[in-house]
Amino acid sequence: MLKNEIRTYRKNIHRATAILFIVQLFGALGAGFFFVVQNILGVEHILGATEPQNENILWFILFWGTDFFFVALAVVLSYLIAGLPAVAPAMALGVYFAHFAGDPVPAVEMYSAYFATPRNFGGGANIGYMGYLILAVFLSYCIKYLFIAWNNCKESLGKKLDRSFQKHRDKGKKLPDTLTGVGILEQVDLIVLVLIMPVVAAALTFLLIRYGVQLPFNALGEALAAPLQELSGASVVLCAVVMGLMVGFDLIGPVSMSAFSVAVAAFFDGNAQLMTIYGACFITIGWIPLMTVLLQKITKKGGRADTDDFNLAASGPINAFFENVKLTVAFSMPYAYRSPLTVIPGYMLGAAVTGLLTAAFGIVNTAYLTELPKYGNGETFAEMFTRGEIYISFTLPLRSGDWLSCRIPLFFIILFGALVGGAGMLLFKELACRSQKKRGTYVETDGDMVLEFRRYAQKLWVPFKQQRGKLPAQYAGKEEAAVSKEKGEQ
Repeated sequence: MLKNEIRTYRKNIHRATAILFIVQLFGALGAGFFFVVQNILGVEHILGATEPQNENILWFILFWGTDFFFVALAVVLSYLIAGLPAVAPAMALGVYFAHFAGDPVPAVEMYSAYFATPRNFGGGANIGYMGYLILAVFLSYCIKYLFIAWNNCKESLGKKLDRSFQKHRDKGKKLPDTLTGVGILEQVDLIVLVLIMPVVAAALTFLLIRYGVQLPFNALGEALAAPLQELSGASVVLCAVVMGLMVGFDLIGPVSMSAFSVAVAAFFDGNAQLMTIYGACFITIGWIPLMTVLLQKITKKGGRADTDDFNLAASGPINAFFENVKLTVAFSMPYAYRSPLTVIPGYMLGAAVTGLLTAAFGIVNTAYLTELPKYGNGETFAEMFTRGEIYISFTLPLRSGDWLSCRIPLFFIILFGALVGGAGMLLFKELACRSQKKRGTYVETDGDMVLEFRRYAQKLWVPFKQQRGKLPAQYAGKEEAAVSKEKGEQ
Protein backbone atom coordinates (compact mmCIF):
# COMPACT_ATOMS: atom_id res chain seq x y z
CA MET A 1 0.00 0.00 0.00
CA LEU A 2 2.78 2.44 0.90
CA LYS A 3 4.55 1.73 -2.38
CA ASN A 4 1.40 2.49 -4.34
CA GLU A 5 0.93 5.69 -2.35
CA ILE A 6 4.48 6.82 -3.14
CA ARG A 7 4.09 6.02 -6.84
CA THR A 8 0.77 7.84 -6.97
CA TYR A 9 2.29 10.87 -5.25
CA ARG A 10 5.13 11.00 -7.76
CA LYS A 11 2.66 10.90 -10.63
CA ASN A 12 0.64 13.67 -8.99
CA ILE A 13 3.63 15.94 -8.39
CA HIS A 14 4.74 15.52 -12.00
CA ARG A 15 1.23 16.36 -13.16
CA ALA A 16 0.99 19.37 -10.83
CA THR A 17 4.35 20.80 -11.92
CA ALA A 18 3.41 20.32 -15.58
CA ILE A 19 0.34 22.44 -14.90
CA LEU A 20 2.52 24.97 -13.06
CA PHE A 21 4.66 25.27 -16.19
CA ILE A 22 1.59 26.49 -18.06
CA VAL A 23 0.73 28.87 -15.20
CA GLN A 24 4.22 30.37 -15.31
CA LEU A 25 4.28 30.40 -19.10
CA PHE A 26 1.06 32.41 -19.10
CA GLY A 27 2.82 35.16 -17.19
CA ALA A 28 6.08 34.88 -19.08
CA LEU A 29 4.66 34.95 -22.60
CA GLY A 30 1.83 37.36 -21.84
CA ALA A 31 3.98 39.90 -20.03
CA GLY A 32 6.75 39.47 -22.60
CA PHE A 33 4.32 40.09 -25.47
CA PHE A 34 3.04 43.35 -24.03
CA PHE A 35 6.55 44.42 -23.07
CA VAL A 36 7.62 44.03 -26.71
CA VAL A 37 4.47 45.72 -28.03
CA GLN A 38 4.88 48.69 -25.73
CA ASN A 39 8.52 49.11 -26.69
CA ILE A 40 7.85 48.76 -30.43
CA LEU A 41 4.90 51.15 -30.42
CA GLY A 42 6.48 53.46 -27.89
CA VAL A 43 3.25 53.68 -25.90
CA GLU A 44 2.11 52.32 -22.58
CA HIS A 45 -1.45 53.65 -22.46
CA ILE A 46 -2.98 50.56 -24.04
CA LEU A 47 -5.73 48.12 -23.16
CA GLY A 48 -7.45 50.14 -20.48
CA ALA A 49 -4.49 52.08 -19.10
CA THR A 50 -6.03 55.55 -19.08
CA GLU A 51 -3.79 57.17 -16.47
CA PRO A 52 -0.03 57.06 -15.82
CA GLN A 53 -0.45 55.01 -12.65
CA ASN A 54 -2.29 52.35 -14.68
CA GLU A 55 0.23 52.16 -17.50
CA ASN A 56 1.56 48.67 -16.81
CA ILE A 57 -1.45 47.20 -15.06
CA LEU A 58 -2.04 44.42 -17.60
CA TRP A 59 1.64 43.57 -17.58
CA PHE A 60 1.54 43.05 -13.82
CA ILE A 61 -1.72 41.09 -14.00
CA LEU A 62 -0.12 38.68 -16.44
CA PHE A 63 2.95 38.34 -14.24
CA TRP A 64 0.74 37.10 -11.42
CA GLY A 65 1.02 33.77 -13.21
CA THR A 66 4.61 33.61 -11.98
CA ASP A 67 4.17 35.60 -8.77
CA PHE A 68 1.40 33.35 -7.44
CA PHE A 69 2.43 29.97 -8.80
CA PHE A 70 3.10 28.86 -5.20
CA VAL A 71 -0.61 29.24 -4.48
CA ALA A 72 -1.43 27.41 -7.71
CA LEU A 73 0.81 24.54 -6.59
CA ALA A 74 -0.97 24.30 -3.24
CA VAL A 75 -4.38 24.16 -4.92
CA VAL A 76 -3.52 21.88 -7.85
CA LEU A 77 -1.45 19.32 -5.95
CA SER A 78 -3.93 19.19 -3.07
CA TYR A 79 -6.75 18.61 -5.56
CA LEU A 80 -4.84 15.83 -7.34
CA ILE A 81 -4.16 14.04 -4.05
CA ALA A 82 -7.35 14.63 -2.05
CA GLY A 83 -9.90 15.90 -4.57
CA LEU A 84 -12.44 18.68 -4.13
CA PRO A 85 -12.40 18.77 -0.30
CA ALA A 86 -8.79 20.05 -0.41
CA VAL A 87 -9.37 22.97 -2.79
CA ALA A 88 -10.78 25.56 -0.38
CA PRO A 89 -8.31 25.03 2.50
CA ALA A 90 -5.36 24.85 0.07
CA MET A 91 -6.34 28.12 -1.58
CA ALA A 92 -6.98 29.86 1.75
CA LEU A 93 -3.70 28.72 3.32
CA GLY A 94 -1.71 29.43 0.15
CA VAL A 95 -3.05 32.97 -0.15
CA TYR A 96 -2.55 33.58 3.57
CA PHE A 97 1.11 32.63 3.67
CA ALA A 98 1.83 34.38 0.35
CA HIS A 99 -0.12 37.48 1.24
CA PHE A 100 -0.77 38.27 4.87
CA ALA A 101 1.11 36.05 7.31
CA GLY A 102 3.90 38.56 7.93
CA ASP A 103 1.61 41.55 8.45
CA PRO A 104 0.39 42.16 12.01
CA VAL A 105 -2.65 44.09 10.73
CA PRO A 106 -6.26 44.08 11.92
CA ALA A 107 -8.61 41.68 10.19
CA VAL A 108 -10.53 44.50 8.51
CA GLU A 109 -7.37 45.85 6.90
CA MET A 110 -6.38 42.34 5.87
CA TYR A 111 -9.73 41.89 4.16
CA SER A 112 -9.64 45.24 2.37
CA ALA A 113 -6.08 44.52 1.15
CA TYR A 114 -7.06 41.17 -0.32
CA PHE A 115 -6.63 42.20 -3.94
CA ALA A 116 -3.33 44.03 -3.40
CA THR A 117 -0.33 42.52 -5.16
CA PRO A 118 2.37 41.35 -2.75
CA ARG A 119 5.49 43.32 -3.60
CA ASN A 120 8.88 42.01 -2.58
CA PHE A 121 7.22 39.34 -0.47
CA GLY A 122 4.79 42.08 0.65
CA GLY A 123 2.81 41.11 3.71
CA GLY A 124 3.49 37.44 3.17
CA ALA A 125 5.61 35.24 5.36
CA ASN A 126 8.73 33.83 3.81
CA ILE A 127 8.21 30.08 3.99
CA GLY A 128 10.33 29.51 0.88
CA TYR A 129 9.00 27.87 -2.25
CA MET A 130 9.33 24.43 -0.67
CA GLY A 131 7.05 25.55 2.15
CA TYR A 132 4.13 25.45 -0.27
CA LEU A 133 4.95 21.89 -1.29
CA ILE A 134 4.98 20.84 2.36
CA LEU A 135 1.70 22.71 2.83
CA ALA A 136 0.01 20.96 -0.10
CA VAL A 137 1.28 17.47 0.75
CA PHE A 138 0.44 17.61 4.45
CA LEU A 139 -2.96 19.21 3.92
CA SER A 140 -4.08 16.84 1.18
CA TYR A 141 -2.96 13.65 2.89
CA CYS A 142 -4.45 14.90 6.14
CA ILE A 143 -7.83 15.36 4.43
CA LYS A 144 -7.51 12.06 2.58
CA TYR A 145 -6.88 10.00 5.68
CA LEU A 146 -9.37 11.93 7.81
CA PHE A 147 -11.99 10.98 5.23
CA ILE A 148 -10.86 7.36 5.34
CA ALA A 149 -10.90 7.45 9.15
CA TRP A 150 -14.44 8.84 9.17
CA ASN A 151 -15.69 6.05 6.91
CA ASN A 152 -13.93 3.47 9.10
CA CYS A 153 -15.58 5.10 12.08
CA LYS A 154 -19.00 4.98 10.41
CA GLU A 155 -18.57 1.30 9.62
CA SER A 156 -17.44 0.45 13.15
CA LEU A 157 -20.05 2.57 14.95
CA GLY A 158 -22.67 1.52 12.43
CA LYS A 159 -22.20 -2.14 13.31
CA LYS A 160 -22.55 -1.35 17.01
CA LEU A 161 -25.73 0.61 16.34
CA ASP A 162 -27.06 -2.22 14.16
CA ARG A 163 -26.53 -4.68 17.02
CA SER A 164 -28.34 -2.31 19.37
CA PHE A 165 -31.23 -1.94 16.92
CA GLN A 166 -31.45 -5.71 16.55
CA LYS A 167 -31.69 -6.15 20.33
CA HIS A 168 -34.60 -3.72 20.41
CA ARG A 169 -36.27 -5.59 17.54
CA ASP A 170 -35.77 -8.88 19.40
CA LYS A 171 -37.57 -7.33 22.38
CA GLY A 172 -40.54 -6.61 20.18
CA LYS A 173 -39.95 -2.96 19.53
CA LYS A 174 -40.95 -1.85 16.07
CA LEU A 175 -38.02 -0.35 14.27
CA PRO A 176 -37.98 0.14 10.48
CA ASP A 177 -35.91 -2.43 8.63
CA THR A 178 -34.38 0.45 6.69
CA LEU A 179 -32.98 1.94 9.89
CA THR A 180 -29.25 1.20 9.96
CA GLY A 181 -26.35 2.52 11.94
CA VAL A 182 -24.43 3.66 8.89
CA GLY A 183 -27.58 5.31 7.55
CA ILE A 184 -27.93 7.39 10.71
CA LEU A 185 -24.28 8.41 10.72
CA GLU A 186 -24.49 9.39 7.06
CA GLN A 187 -26.96 12.10 8.05
CA VAL A 188 -24.05 14.09 9.45
CA ASP A 189 -21.78 13.55 6.43
CA LEU A 190 -22.51 17.06 5.22
CA ILE A 191 -21.18 18.58 8.42
CA VAL A 192 -18.30 16.17 8.95
CA LEU A 193 -17.00 15.86 5.38
CA VAL A 194 -17.64 19.38 4.10
CA LEU A 195 -16.95 21.38 7.24
CA ILE A 196 -15.25 19.59 10.10
CA MET A 197 -12.62 17.49 8.30
CA PRO A 198 -11.31 20.23 5.94
CA VAL A 199 -11.25 22.74 8.80
CA VAL A 200 -9.38 20.34 11.08
CA ALA A 201 -6.90 19.61 8.27
CA ALA A 202 -6.47 23.34 7.57
CA ALA A 203 -5.85 24.08 11.25
CA LEU A 204 -3.27 21.30 11.57
CA THR A 205 -1.56 22.44 8.36
CA PHE A 206 -1.46 26.03 9.56
CA LEU A 207 0.21 24.97 12.80
CA LEU A 208 2.75 22.84 10.91
CA ILE A 209 3.71 25.58 8.44
CA ARG A 210 3.68 28.35 11.03
CA TYR A 211 5.67 26.57 13.73
CA GLY A 212 7.47 23.92 11.71
CA VAL A 213 8.54 25.94 8.67
CA GLN A 214 7.98 29.70 8.90
CA LEU A 215 9.32 30.50 12.36
CA PRO A 216 12.19 27.95 12.53
CA PHE A 217 13.60 28.73 9.09
CA ASN A 218 13.27 32.48 9.53
CA ALA A 219 15.09 32.09 12.85
CA LEU A 220 17.75 30.00 11.10
CA GLY A 221 18.18 32.69 8.46
CA GLU A 222 18.59 35.39 11.09
CA ALA A 223 21.05 33.25 13.04
CA LEU A 224 23.24 32.67 9.96
CA ALA A 225 23.58 36.35 9.04
CA ALA A 226 26.11 37.34 11.72
CA PRO A 227 28.49 34.35 11.23
CA LEU A 228 28.39 34.86 7.46
CA GLN A 229 29.24 38.53 7.86
CA GLU A 230 32.18 37.65 10.10
CA LEU A 231 33.31 35.00 7.62
CA SER A 232 33.31 37.56 4.80
CA GLY A 233 35.93 39.52 6.70
CA ALA A 234 38.09 36.47 7.35
CA SER A 235 37.87 34.69 3.96
CA VAL A 236 35.77 35.98 1.10
CA VAL A 237 36.28 32.70 -0.80
CA LEU A 238 34.93 30.58 2.04
CA CYS A 239 32.14 33.11 2.53
CA ALA A 240 31.26 32.78 -1.16
CA VAL A 241 31.02 28.99 -0.88
CA VAL A 242 28.71 29.23 2.13
CA MET A 243 26.68 31.91 0.38
CA GLY A 244 26.27 29.63 -2.63
CA LEU A 245 25.09 26.80 -0.39
CA MET A 246 22.56 29.12 1.23
CA VAL A 247 21.25 30.37 -2.12
CA GLY A 248 20.94 26.84 -3.47
CA PHE A 249 19.17 25.66 -0.34
CA ASP A 250 16.00 27.74 -0.70
CA LEU A 251 16.67 30.34 -3.44
CA ILE A 252 14.02 32.87 -2.39
CA GLY A 253 13.53 31.53 1.13
CA PRO A 254 14.75 32.89 4.48
CA VAL A 255 18.18 31.22 4.34
CA SER A 256 18.98 32.69 0.92
CA MET A 257 17.58 36.05 1.99
CA SER A 258 19.93 35.98 4.96
CA ALA A 259 22.86 35.75 2.55
CA PHE A 260 21.30 38.58 0.54
CA SER A 261 21.15 40.78 3.65
CA VAL A 262 24.87 40.24 4.24
CA ALA A 263 25.60 41.20 0.62
CA VAL A 264 23.45 44.33 1.03
CA ALA A 265 25.32 45.33 4.20
CA ALA A 266 28.65 44.99 2.40
CA PHE A 267 27.25 46.97 -0.54
CA PHE A 268 26.43 49.93 1.70
CA ASP A 269 30.00 49.81 2.97
CA GLY A 270 31.10 50.39 -0.62
CA ASN A 271 31.93 46.73 -1.37
CA ALA A 272 30.00 45.22 -4.29
CA GLN A 273 31.88 41.91 -4.33
CA LEU A 274 29.47 39.97 -2.13
CA MET A 275 26.50 41.21 -4.16
CA THR A 276 28.29 40.13 -7.34
CA ILE A 277 28.82 36.69 -5.80
CA TYR A 278 25.22 36.46 -4.62
CA GLY A 279 23.86 37.50 -8.01
CA ALA A 280 26.03 34.96 -9.84
CA CYS A 281 24.96 32.16 -7.47
CA PHE A 282 21.33 33.19 -7.86
CA ILE A 283 21.44 33.10 -11.66
CA THR A 284 23.29 29.77 -11.69
CA ILE A 285 20.25 28.02 -10.21
CA GLY A 286 18.25 28.83 -13.34
CA TRP A 287 20.79 27.05 -15.57
CA ILE A 288 21.33 23.86 -13.55
CA PRO A 289 18.12 22.01 -14.58
CA LEU A 290 19.00 22.38 -18.27
CA MET A 291 22.46 20.93 -17.66
CA THR A 292 20.91 18.01 -15.79
CA VAL A 293 18.37 17.22 -18.49
CA LEU A 294 21.01 17.42 -21.23
CA LEU A 295 23.28 15.10 -19.26
CA GLN A 296 20.35 12.71 -18.74
CA LYS A 297 19.77 12.64 -22.49
CA ILE A 298 23.46 12.09 -23.25
CA THR A 299 24.30 9.53 -20.56
CA LYS A 300 20.89 7.79 -20.32
CA LYS A 301 21.33 7.94 -16.55
CA GLY A 302 19.27 9.43 -13.74
CA GLY A 303 15.92 8.15 -14.93
CA ARG A 304 13.91 9.31 -17.90
CA ALA A 305 13.51 13.05 -18.47
CA ASP A 306 10.18 13.72 -20.17
CA THR A 307 9.21 16.68 -22.35
CA ASP A 308 7.85 18.61 -19.36
CA ASP A 309 11.23 18.23 -17.65
CA PHE A 310 12.90 19.73 -20.70
CA ASN A 311 10.34 22.55 -20.94
CA LEU A 312 10.92 23.54 -17.32
CA ALA A 313 14.69 23.20 -17.64
CA ALA A 314 15.03 25.18 -20.87
CA SER A 315 12.72 28.04 -19.89
CA GLY A 316 15.17 29.53 -17.38
CA PRO A 317 18.13 29.98 -19.76
CA ILE A 318 15.79 31.22 -22.50
CA ASN A 319 14.59 34.00 -20.22
CA ALA A 320 18.17 34.79 -19.22
CA PHE A 321 18.79 36.02 -22.76
CA PHE A 322 15.73 38.28 -22.44
CA GLU A 323 17.24 39.87 -19.31
CA ASN A 324 14.51 38.49 -17.04
CA VAL A 325 16.06 37.37 -13.78
CA LYS A 326 12.71 36.45 -12.23
CA LEU A 327 11.84 33.96 -14.96
CA THR A 328 15.41 32.71 -15.21
CA VAL A 329 15.08 31.24 -11.73
CA ALA A 330 11.29 30.84 -11.47
CA PHE A 331 11.11 27.72 -13.63
CA SER A 332 13.79 26.02 -11.54
CA MET A 333 11.39 25.92 -8.58
CA PRO A 334 8.70 23.61 -10.04
CA TYR A 335 11.55 21.51 -11.41
CA ALA A 336 12.76 21.12 -7.82
CA TYR A 337 9.27 20.16 -6.65
CA ARG A 338 9.52 17.01 -8.76
CA SER A 339 12.36 15.55 -6.71
CA PRO A 340 13.54 17.88 -3.90
CA LEU A 341 16.02 15.45 -2.36
CA THR A 342 17.97 15.11 -5.61
CA VAL A 343 17.49 18.61 -7.05
CA ILE A 344 18.24 20.86 -4.07
CA PRO A 345 21.67 19.27 -3.35
CA GLY A 346 22.49 19.86 -7.04
CA TYR A 347 21.46 23.51 -6.71
CA MET A 348 23.60 23.90 -3.61
CA LEU A 349 26.62 22.29 -5.28
CA GLY A 350 26.35 24.38 -8.45
CA ALA A 351 25.82 27.67 -6.62
CA ALA A 352 28.71 26.92 -4.25
CA VAL A 353 31.08 26.30 -7.19
CA THR A 354 29.96 29.54 -8.82
CA GLY A 355 30.50 31.43 -5.58
CA LEU A 356 33.93 29.87 -5.10
CA LEU A 357 35.15 30.80 -8.60
CA THR A 358 33.63 34.29 -8.55
CA ALA A 359 35.42 35.05 -5.30
CA ALA A 360 38.67 33.29 -6.26
CA PHE A 361 38.98 35.33 -9.46
CA GLY A 362 38.12 38.54 -7.61
CA ILE A 363 35.25 39.49 -9.91
CA VAL A 364 33.37 42.60 -8.82
CA ASN A 365 30.49 44.24 -10.68
CA THR A 366 31.24 47.90 -9.97
CA ALA A 367 28.15 48.90 -11.97
CA TYR A 368 26.16 48.22 -8.82
CA LEU A 369 27.91 51.22 -7.25
CA THR A 370 28.12 53.58 -10.21
CA GLU A 371 25.21 52.89 -12.59
CA LEU A 372 21.42 52.57 -12.59
CA PRO A 373 19.50 49.32 -13.15
CA LYS A 374 18.36 49.03 -16.75
CA TYR A 375 14.72 48.40 -15.87
CA GLY A 376 14.68 50.21 -12.56
CA ASN A 377 12.58 53.20 -13.66
CA GLY A 378 15.14 55.59 -12.23
CA GLU A 379 15.72 53.78 -8.94
CA THR A 380 19.29 53.18 -7.84
CA PHE A 381 20.70 49.77 -6.94
CA ALA A 382 20.90 50.99 -3.34
CA GLU A 383 17.19 51.77 -3.27
CA MET A 384 16.30 48.41 -4.77
CA PHE A 385 18.57 46.43 -2.47
CA THR A 386 17.14 48.28 0.54
CA ARG A 387 13.58 47.22 -0.24
CA GLY A 388 14.63 43.64 -0.94
CA GLU A 389 14.24 43.61 -4.73
CA ILE A 390 16.07 40.46 -5.81
CA TYR A 391 15.09 40.39 -9.46
CA ILE A 392 15.38 43.72 -11.29
CA SER A 393 18.23 44.83 -9.05
CA PHE A 394 20.64 42.29 -10.52
CA THR A 395 19.90 43.35 -14.13
CA LEU A 396 21.48 39.99 -14.83
CA PRO A 397 25.12 39.78 -13.79
CA LEU A 398 25.89 38.95 -17.42
CA ARG A 399 24.39 42.21 -18.70
CA SER A 400 26.11 44.82 -16.54
CA GLY A 401 29.64 45.69 -15.52
CA ASP A 402 32.88 45.71 -17.49
CA TRP A 403 33.10 43.16 -20.30
CA LEU A 404 36.58 41.76 -19.71
CA SER A 405 36.70 41.89 -15.93
CA CYS A 406 33.07 41.01 -15.20
CA ARG A 407 30.63 39.93 -17.90
CA ILE A 408 32.69 37.44 -19.90
CA PRO A 409 34.33 35.66 -16.95
CA LEU A 410 31.00 35.52 -15.10
CA PHE A 411 29.36 33.93 -18.12
CA PHE A 412 31.83 31.05 -18.14
CA ILE A 413 31.84 30.76 -14.34
CA ILE A 414 28.04 30.50 -14.24
CA LEU A 415 28.03 27.93 -17.03
CA PHE A 416 30.71 25.88 -15.26
CA GLY A 417 28.91 26.11 -11.92
CA ALA A 418 25.69 25.03 -13.61
CA LEU A 419 27.48 22.12 -15.30
CA VAL A 420 28.98 20.93 -12.01
CA GLY A 421 25.60 21.32 -10.30
CA GLY A 422 23.92 19.46 -13.15
CA ALA A 423 26.47 16.63 -12.98
CA GLY A 424 25.99 16.38 -9.23
CA MET A 425 22.23 16.36 -9.65
CA LEU A 426 22.53 13.64 -12.28
CA LEU A 427 24.48 11.52 -9.79
CA PHE A 428 21.87 12.10 -7.08
CA LYS A 429 19.08 11.24 -9.52
CA GLU A 430 20.83 8.06 -10.64
CA LEU A 431 21.29 6.90 -7.04
CA ALA A 432 17.67 7.73 -6.26
CA CYS A 433 16.50 5.97 -9.43
CA ARG A 434 18.32 2.76 -8.52
CA SER A 435 16.99 2.90 -4.98
CA GLN A 436 13.41 3.48 -6.16
CA LYS A 437 13.57 0.63 -8.68
CA LYS A 438 14.89 -1.66 -5.97
CA ARG A 439 12.05 -0.69 -3.61
CA GLY A 440 9.43 -0.75 -6.36
CA THR A 441 8.53 2.94 -6.09
CA TYR A 442 10.06 4.19 -9.35
CA VAL A 443 7.73 6.09 -11.69
CA GLU A 444 8.47 6.95 -15.30
CA THR A 445 6.45 9.81 -16.75
CA ASP A 446 5.79 10.86 -20.33
CA GLY A 447 4.32 14.33 -19.90
CA ASP A 448 4.06 16.95 -22.62
CA MET A 449 1.78 19.82 -21.65
CA VAL A 450 2.14 21.63 -24.96
CA LEU A 451 1.07 18.52 -26.88
CA GLU A 452 -1.78 18.04 -24.41
CA PHE A 453 -3.04 21.56 -25.11
CA ARG A 454 -2.90 20.87 -28.85
CA ARG A 455 -4.90 17.67 -28.44
CA TYR A 456 -7.43 19.42 -26.23
CA ALA A 457 -7.91 22.18 -28.78
CA GLN A 458 -8.49 19.54 -31.47
CA LYS A 459 -10.86 17.67 -29.16
CA LEU A 460 -12.99 20.81 -28.90
CA TRP A 461 -12.71 21.60 -32.60
CA VAL A 462 -13.63 18.20 -34.05
CA PRO A 463 -17.21 17.96 -32.66
CA PHE A 464 -17.70 21.65 -33.45
CA LYS A 465 -16.94 20.95 -37.12
CA GLN A 466 -18.84 17.64 -37.09
CA GLN A 467 -22.05 19.37 -36.01
CA ARG A 468 -21.79 21.57 -39.07
CA GLY A 469 -20.81 18.77 -41.41
CA LYS A 470 -17.54 20.49 -42.22
CA LEU A 471 -15.02 18.15 -40.61
CA PRO A 472 -12.11 17.45 -43.00
CA ALA A 473 -11.88 13.79 -43.99
CA GLN A 474 -8.42 13.31 -42.47
CA TYR A 475 -9.84 14.00 -38.98
CA ALA A 476 -12.72 11.52 -39.21
CA GLY A 477 -12.42 8.87 -36.50
CA LYS A 478 -9.57 10.63 -34.72
CA GLU A 479 -11.83 11.91 -31.95
CA GLU A 480 -12.97 8.39 -31.06
CA ALA A 481 -9.36 7.19 -31.11
CA ALA A 482 -8.32 10.03 -28.81
CA VAL A 483 -11.12 9.24 -26.36
CA SER A 484 -10.16 5.55 -26.35
CA LYS A 485 -6.53 6.47 -25.70
CA GLU A 486 -7.51 8.71 -22.78
CA LYS A 487 -9.59 5.91 -21.24
CA GLY A 488 -6.70 3.50 -21.67
CA GLU A 489 -4.29 5.88 -19.91
CA GLN A 490 -6.70 6.27 -17.02
